[in-house]
Amino acid sequence: MDISKKLRIEDLQKHVDEHFDHEVLNILNGQHMYEEFSSQHLIGKSAYAPFNEAMCVHDTVKTIFSDSFKQVRATGHEVSLAEYEAITVAPLEKTLFSKEYQCIVLWFGEDMFCQMNLITVLAYLEQISFKGTIYYHAVREQTYDVKETEITLGNYNDIYQAVLLEHRMPDVDLIPVMYQGIKLYLELLQIDNEITKYIQTNQHLSHHEIVRNLLHLFPQYGLGDSQYLELIKATQNKD
Repeated sequence: MDISKKLRIEDLQKHVDEHFDHEVLNILNGQHMYEEFSSQHLIGKSAYAPFNEAMCVHDTVKTIFSDSFKQVRATGHEVSLAEYEAITVAPLEKTLFSKEYQCIVLWFGEDMFCQMNLITVLAYLEQISFKGTIYYHAVREQTYDVKETEITLGNYNDIYQAVLLEHRMPDVDLIPVMYQGIKLYLELLQIDNEITKYIQTNQHLSHHEIVRNLLHLFPQYGLGDSQYLELIKATQNKD
């Protein structure tokens, strides 16, 4: 990581810690970002936890982290409930689920994958009536440039239900990066989208080559190998 980017992240953390006496929880989009922060010695005095989910794929339910939510998400990911709880729930149990914080800082990227996760976390904070301050630190994961936005709760539960349950554009104002993420998500749900079209026209390539090319061609979706392999199999089975 570039030293100037590291200093920018450290400055943001210092600013938050000074204002909230370390009663701060940092939620990072996924294990990879958590490990990157750890390896770069960016884990400060406040609490840190990864949000290990991929909300842009598979079904969900209205009440986030309810028993039915965990079961539906585990089934979608084709893992046992115990595995889902170990991967996704356990990192949050010692922090978000068991302690009160004055401030929560959400470190999520700007791509579609991260935006669906961000919407889910914000909706959950509304569902539990979180009263503290929330900052969204928009991270460009290739460069680790960071932009800070203060978030006001109020519409995110409605946004979550409209987008991830009803699969439609919500009827409320959205920050531009979230609007773009939702637009891409709804396009991805269409049977014929730019990703499935690419897969259909390149079936002569190996799955490994298709995945490599998709990662390069469509970074705005933020999908990983496993999501692309699922799409390849679904698209080829449909044919």
